[in-house]
Amino acid sequence: MIMKKLLLYLLALPVLMMLFASCHSEEDDFIDKPNPKSLIIKGVARTSGGQPLPNIEVKLDFREASLVATKVRHKAKATTDKDGSYIMFFNLSDEEFKHLTTFVGDVSISYNLQLTLDLNKLDDKEYLLPSDDSAVRDPKEKKLFYYAYRPQGKLQLGKVYEENIFIPRKQLMNVRVESNGTINEKDKFAVRNRIKYGLESQMPDQFDTEGGLVDFYRPVTLKNTHSQLIQITCAIAEGSKIALYRIPEGEYNYKQFSSEVEVPVTSSGGELILRTY
Repeated sequence: MIMKKLLLYLLALPVLMMLFASCHSEEDDFIDKPNPKSLIIKGVARTSGGQPLPNIEVKLDFREASLVATKVRHKAKATTDKDGSYIMFFNLSDEEFKHLTTFVGDVSISYNLQLTLDLNKLDDKEYLLPSDDSAVRDPKEKKLFYYAYRPQGKLQLGKVYEENIFIPRKQLMNVRVESNGTINEKDKFAVRNRIKYGLESQMPDQFDTEGGLVDFYRPVTLKNTHSQLIQITCAIAEGSKIALYRIPEGEYNYKQFSSEVEVPVTSSGGELILRTY
């Protein structure tokens, strides 16, 4: 009986694979040049110190998704030049525009613009990239995803939108952790780096965020001692701050475990100090 069920499953498997594959479709819907109804998105990518950042690929798709099918139309793409500038343009059909601007009662289908920043051409030894957020998740791609992207302001045909990008440089910092000597070495620890990151107007979807800032978590190992030195990679930019977090033994979520300190924009060669609670 078991062999018969297994045989039926193996016979049905190719059909099921073809069925699932047919539920996802992609097509190009680019235009060669804008017309009066085209939407235009342009901006500048910068890194620490306001320096221009070339070679970031910016992509925009229209996505129609339900529980059983996904349709993707590739609308626009561009790459930042030596000055960090990019510009891309696209058209929306009347139906697409209606879906994006009008509430639809059928909640089983979603319509969104998805913007993707591809950072694969950036040097991961110089810039803070998604792969640096390694304590909470295991990022495989050096990309930022904005699954429900909305240009700043009301969506209007024929309008030009400005969308700037910020990807900071990073640096290995010496950090001294001072405690009262009651650290449980079985707990899990991470240093959280909170920083402005990605698009100016919207937070990327694959990160923890708070107050318009993005959180990066890097795992660290601590000993039960009053003072110890660790090294951690931090973003070097205005407003970059770090704090120590921990997951107590038997729990699953990080909780803040130390004071928060600001990362200096210029290296002084000294140590940052985190004091545990």
